[in-house]
Amino acid sequence: MRKPPVKKNDSRPIIYCGLDLSLTGTGVCIIDRQGTPIFTKTLKIKTKGMERLFNIRTAIQDILNEYKPTFICTEGYSMGSRAGQAFSIGELGGVIKLMLYLRDWEYKDVAPTQVKKFGAKKGNASKDQVMMNVYKEWGFEASDNNVCDAFVLAQIARALKQTVPLRSYQTEVIITLRKGDNPEC
Repeated sequence: MRKPPVKKNDSRPIIYCGLDLSLTGTGVCIIDRQGTPIFTKTLKIKTKGMERLFNIRTAIQDILNEYKPTFICTEGYSMGSRAGQAFSIGELGGVIKLMLYLRDWEYKDVAPTQVKKFGAKKGNASKDQVMMNVYKEWGFEASDNNVCDAFVLAQIARALKQTVPLRSYQTEVIITLRKGDNPEC
């Protein structure tokens, strides 16, 4: 996790972002200091190859430039990805991380198992279980699992940066991330 240079007199509101990176539907969620969503979207880019990577990066960059989040969490790579997709997903992750690095956006990768555990009590929860628990826990009804994961990532970003009430399983995730013991990332 890289920290940008401290900017004096930074009067930006504290805003958190979650990015669930995917080639077919990247989830983006921006929440405010209270954890309330102020922007959610699934980016469905129809192009292929380098053009798709460029278009996803540009769309994310435009959103970040508009909302100027204080801290961003991205979902790390899924080790269960199909072999043929692994390289393309890795390229997308690299493109986005490089963009965040070059723009001095503070971010942290979170393993998919940690996202599931924070959102649904267990690291091997199904997408439906995560969506159901997110609705029960926060009252957030996601349009799809990409936005749902992005919402959970934004909540993780919030919990890493400010004191918020957490359940015991969520606290375990935050402690693990703070120690740097982030499996799979």
